[in-house]
Amino acid sequence: MRQDADLPDEIDITKAADVDWVKARADPAIWHEAAIAALAYVGDEHGFLTWLVQQPQMDRATAGWILLASPFREFLTGNRASMFAMGIAIPELIEILTALCERSDRVGFLNDRLGLEHQYEEMRQTCMAIIDNGELDRRVRAPTAIVGTPFAAPREDMPYSVHDGMLISTQFFKRTLPHLFD
Repeated sequence: MRQDADLPDEIDITKAADVDWVKARADPAIWHEAAIAALAYVGDEHGFLTWLVQQPQMDRATAGWILLASPFREFLTGNRASMFAMGIAIPELIEILTALCERSDRVGFLNDRLGLEHQYEEMRQTCMAIIDNGELDRRVRAPTAIVGTPFAAPREDMPYSVHDGMLISTQFFKRTLPHLFD
């Protein structure tokens, strides 16, 4: 497990100062967890996801999680009227997914180290089937750099995990619940 004494115990990405810290940290593993918190739990009032999609060091697994945790079928096939709301508004989500697909088509992802849980494999295959079967909306670029190959298993040494929208450091859990790490 990675040891890093200067990590705060918790990060709340609804707070601008915490978002600024996450951005300045330049750590794709922390960015990954912050993306999960924003999209699945607390929203993105500070534009973190829009910023993240433009970062050259963003990991492919983060792009995969954002795409696959979203209503990707509806987005990729152009059935946007059926898209359901998540932690952020649908128009903002469409902008983020569009930017992800454009990046996938344009430059891809330099980092591919974080991995995703196995339950995302079926969704990845569904994305590829939409592309391969010609069902991709003509307004969307194929996200093949994201979903073209299976994801590795997730790393076990992530510095944070998301709990009810808060990023909680692994070091905090080790200090307060050491019996879980024996």
